[in-house]
Amino acid sequence: MERGIYFDGWYPNEYCTHPSMPPRRLTMVDDIAEMGGTMLVWAGLGGGSISLPYLEEEAFGHIPARFRQHGYVNDSEFVAHAKDRNIDLFGIIFEAQAWEFPAEIVDGEVLAQNKVRGVAPESTIGLREFSTDTGPSSWKPFRHYFPEGLVNSDGEQVVDLWEEVVSRDLEGNPLRAHWVEIDDKKQVCYLADRNNPVWREYLKAVIRIQIDAGAPGIQLDETDVPLLALRYGGCFCKDCVKGLRAYIKTLPETPEELAGVDLDTFDYREWLLAQGFKAGTAPQALPLYEHYSRFQQFEIAKTFREMASYVKEYAAEVGKTVRVAGNFYDCAPYYDAMVDHVDVLVTEMRETRYQQPWYYRHGVGLSRGKPLVAVENPYGGVTEDLLRQIQLGKGRDLFRLSIYEASAMGANMSLPYGSWLGTEVKDSYWVPKELAVEVGQFLVSIDEVTSNVSKHQTAVIYSVASIARDTIDSDQFSDDGRWFEPVKARDARPASYWQTVEHLSRSARVFDTIVLPDEELRATDVTDAQLATYSTVVVPDAWNISAGQHALLVTFLNAGGRVVVNGAYATELASEVAAEVLEHAGTVIVDGFEKIAAETPLEVLGDLGEKAAASVHVLADGGTALHLVNFDYVDESDLIVSRPDFTVGLRTEESFTSAVFFEPGAEPVTLPVTVTDGVASVTLPVFNAYAIVRFN
Repeated sequence: MERGIYFDGWYPNEYCTHPSMPPRRLTMVDDIAEMGGTMLVWAGLGGGSISLPYLEEEAFGHIPARFRQHGYVNDSEFVAHAKDRNIDLFGIIFEAQAWEFPAEIVDGEVLAQNKVRGVAPESTIGLREFSTDTGPSSWKPFRHYFPEGLVNSDGEQVVDLWEEVVSRDLEGNPLRAHWVEIDDKKQVCYLADRNNPVWREYLKAVIRIQIDAGAPGIQLDETDVPLLALRYGGCFCKDCVKGLRAYIKTLPETPEELAGVDLDTFDYREWLLAQGFKAGTAPQALPLYEHYSRFQQFEIAKTFREMASYVKEYAAEVGKTVRVAGNFYDCAPYYDAMVDHVDVLVTEMRETRYQQPWYYRHGVGLSRGKPLVAVENPYGGVTEDLLRQIQLGKGRDLFRLSIYEASAMGANMSLPYGSWLGTEVKDSYWVPKELAVEVGQFLVSIDEVTSNVSKHQTAVIYSVASIARDTIDSDQFSDDGRWFEPVKARDARPASYWQTVEHLSRSARVFDTIVLPDEELRATDVTDAQLATYSTVVVPDAWNISAGQHALLVTFLNAGGRVVVNGAYATELASEVAAEVLEHAGTVIVDGFEKIAAETPLEVLGDLGEKAAASVHVLADGGTALHLVNFDYVDESDLIVSRPDFTVGLRTEESFTSAVFFEPGAEPVTLPVTVTDGVASVTLPVFNAYAIVRFN
């Protein structure tokens, strides 16, 4: 299992300032090794969205003797030192960020950047100065990196890179990546557009420098750009307009709104402006919105594939092997088409909570056997509150729980190392080193009894085509900091998937998530044999599944499986075809997700209730390990409630005779197992925050 470290290294009592991380020191590698880390995310080499020469200075820049005295190294030296300790630093590529900072420069020397101090007339430094060769004297010229220049989709030489690559609102104004700008600091971060071929060529240059600096991994951040621009009203730059025009021309029927419009010259932005629409309109309310958002789903998958493939291609060209990680944020359905092109999935989560085992089970299913590394989201949930408690000497059990929960569910929650707290909090997320080491070393000790492969009787279908539209349309969006409620797209469909998996978790059920993809974006890879390993398949609101996906369920039913259907099913297929599932003797139809648990097998027996969760791991040696996590935290005592003499049973066909019990802070203990009526039972001396039972 990967053990991630959220390695921003931002300073305490300071704003977290994108995109360039603080300088690295050798002692940091010692810290990470003590914490048991194997990979570092958001970890370095991030300055490419300021300029390529700035990135090269991060990677290879001269370190003065005064700083060498204290163990400072440049990023390439740090990468190599970490690699010597079997720690992979993933260079971070901010795909949506294009920066300009305030600066004070005299005779080509930078005296102040980002934090001006009144020592020279104020100017700016960033992508514009790079492309116009007006940056510091230490910067190599633009043509050093692009000897032929960069040519945009109109065939024009790029003069101002910063203005070229930006996403634009309906009135042509630049969109800002507000979530990384610190107020009152005169920072400007444009929301860059990966649909723009110029930006993709620039990002490839960033990739080359990172690989040349020795990075064993490349992490692509903001992987849904420019679909994410919907939160700011949508992008209407020239490349999005051109792309939508080409997409509409491939449709089997021209949308009725475009009757009589010359599609060869159709300009979505101009067409909307002519009808009186203005920037600030909820994009879901715009005509052709469904085609626009669908086009962007195709584009983010295509351009992400191009970037991820280039990492592998360039690495091979220079004789290296480099892994690719993608930040798939909240594990939304439109990321599914990208999973095949990464080695590691990273999730920031939409909301970080103290109890969300269903989220990890979902993420592990979406990952399809690849490692899933999570980091906290400073803008949603409990992170800032947890930090404040830790700073007061409290909240340690809550912190432990935040890490152990992911492990129990087959994922990894990264340990914080000065990680991001957004732009509104003047601080970063650090925990006492001994606490991070304690938790990290326990994860090391249980590596052989932890897996992202599970052994459950219940599978929940995640129908990407059924959920994607509702997921995209339900986002809020903002205009210059003002937030508006979204307008639902026409014919919006219900989706009870998330309520279903949460309810199953709270009902002490264990389950897997099985992804049925949107087949226009990715072919279905689920097989009859895979479904046959389950006794029950839950199908929540899978209204839009393909004929082939439907056939999988029919085969499963005919082989004796049980299907539980809630909500709409296969409404895009002929009614007589859908009836093959809906009217099958093995199908149970329920009305409401809260009724699903009663129709699914209870595999883990014991007093779990709503304040505990379980998962059954299939180990590398073929063995079985039951993982239990305890959410019964009490504010007054600031502790997880300890449960002594806790008896737990696992339904199984195996003849287990003994088990090894693992818990944090204690040596493993061998315990007897009794098997009665197909249930292997064991009594744990105590069940605290986290317990693992390795059956023999």
